[in-house]
Amino acid sequence: MKKNLLQIIKSFTMMLLFFTRIPIKHHFEFDEYDYDIGLMFFSLIGLVIGLGLMAMKWITLNANPYVSALMILLLYVWMTGGIHIDGLSDTVDGVFSGRERERIFEIMKDSRVGAFGSISISLLLISYVILFAEHTAGTILLMPVVGKSAVLASASISDYAKKESGLGTRFIEQSGDRERYIGFAVTAILCLIVNVNLIIAAAATFVFCGLVTQYMKKKLGGMTGDTLGFINETAQIFFMLVVSLVL
Repeated sequence: MKKNLLQIIKSFTMMLLFFTRIPIKHHFEFDEYDYDIGLMFFSLIGLVIGLGLMAMKWITLNANPYVSALMILLLYVWMTGGIHIDGLSDTVDGVFSGRERERIFEIMKDSRVGAFGSISISLLLISYVILFAEHTAGTILLMPVVGKSAVLASASISDYAKKESGLGTRFIEQSGDRERYIGFAVTAILCLIVNVNLIIAAAATFVFCGLVTQYMKKKLGGMTGDTLGFINETAQIFFMLVVSLVL
C-alpha cells in the first residue's frame, strides 16, 4: 500500500513538473514507467491549474471583469508555460499552409511563428480574456480539466504521426481506453460537484475534439505533441463558448 501511494505521488509529481511551471521540490528520479502511470492523473493536472485560476477569479472578484480576466490569463500562461499555446500556433501554421504532409511537419518543427500561428495566438488570448471575464469561478475551474481530458481522449484514439520520436510520442502511444475513461470520469464527477449542467458543454467539447482528431488523422496520419496542444487550447475555448451560448 505504501509503495503504491509513493508511486502515485511520484508519477503525479512528474506530470506536474512536465506540464506546468509550478515549482516543486522533490528527490525523485523519474523514468518512463513513472510517466506511463502519470498519464492516468493527467486530468488532475488540469484540476490543479483550474484551482489556481479559480482562486485568482475570487481574489479579483471586486476588480473590473476584464482586469480580473487579464490576471487569470497571466496566471494561466505562467502555470502552463504556454506549452500548449506553442503547439496551437505550430499546428495552425502547418495545417493551414496548404502543403503536403511532410512539408507540414517541417513547418510545424520550425521554431519561427508564421502569420497563421500569430493570428491563432492573438485570437486565443483575446478569447480567453473575454470568456474569463464572463464566466463564473466554477466554469473556469472545469475549463483546464476538460482541456486535459480532451487531450487524453484524442491521444487514445490516435497513433503517432511522425516517423521520428517527439515529445508527444510516448503520450500518444501509452494513452488508451483506461486513460480516456478516467478523463471522462474525472470531468463528470467535477461537473456534478460544481454544476451538473456543465456536463452538456463537456460532452459537446469531447465530441468536437473527436471530430478534430479524425480530421488531423486524415490530414497528417495521426497526432503529434503539437496537435495535442492544439486540442487542449481549442477544447478549453470551445467548452467556455458552449457554456456561454447554451447554458
